[in-house]
Amino acid sequence: MLVKTMIGVALVCASQLCNAQTADPAPEPQSQGGGICLFTGTPPADHTYTTLRKLKYGKGSYGSVNDILPMVIADAKAAGADAVIHYNGSQRFGFWPWRFVRPVVTGTAIKWEPARDIDCAAAGGHYSTGTLAEAPPPPAK
Repeated sequence: MLVKTMIGVALVCASQLCNAQTADPAPEPQSQGGGICLFTGTPPADHTYTTLRKLKYGKGSYGSVNDILPMVIADAKAAGADAVIHYNGSQRFGFWPWRFVRPVVTGTAIKWEPARDIDCAAAGGHYSTGTLAEAPPPPAK
């Protein structure tokens, strides 16, 4: 009976490790001086853009969105993005919802068309260098 219990615990732990990252492997956080503009929705209609790629990062266990936000920003900048739209950082249930809650960050990396400097705050976004204090607040429901 003890052997079956140990095998069950090992399988649960292994399933959490396998479920740790559902997107491409995350790049190492870079200490670039600049950040990126985060939008919880989309920018105003007069700000045209091209979609570069979807972003989705999750931590394999307990933690804060603050732990993975720098990776999302570094990945978006590496893709050549000027901003991230549809940003969402939240706690989600993992594979075993009654035991594990983990942070997940999603969004879409975009590039402004034509290339230009945008005042992030005036466009309705929030500038962030990778800390949760700079991230946009959740949308009002």
